[in-house]
Amino acid sequence: MRKVVFDSSFLMAVVENPTTWYEDMVEKAGKFVPVILDCAKAELDRLAQGESKRARYAALALDLTKEFNLEKCGGLAVDDEIASYGKGARAIVATVDAALLTRLRRMRVEAITLRSGRVAVS
Repeated sequence: MRKVVFDSSFLMAVVENPTTWYEDMVEKAGKFVPVILDCAKAELDRLAQGESKRARYAALALDLTKEFNLEKCGGLAVDDEIASYGKGARAIVATVDAALLTRLRRMRVEAITLRSGRVAVS
């Protein structure tokens, strides 16, 4: 079963604009193991502090990750860690970050993003 590593941008996007993202991902990638890196989770923890709408979305995104496998980061920037994990584990990366998507394409790492509220292979 393939792993899908989630970027905080993807999780925030699906919370902000609810979609059938999980079912769409199963359709595109088959059954998968959801993974979040501890540095990406820490990013969501930081964003969840406060009373803003963005903080509420981050808190809801954290709720989504409760059943995800948690993997360790090695001390690099979050996007570097996600790209490295995707390459090393042959995992699919779920992100809506355009710069990260471009980088993943160059690295030949499979990525999933959202287009018009639907999951798309990038």
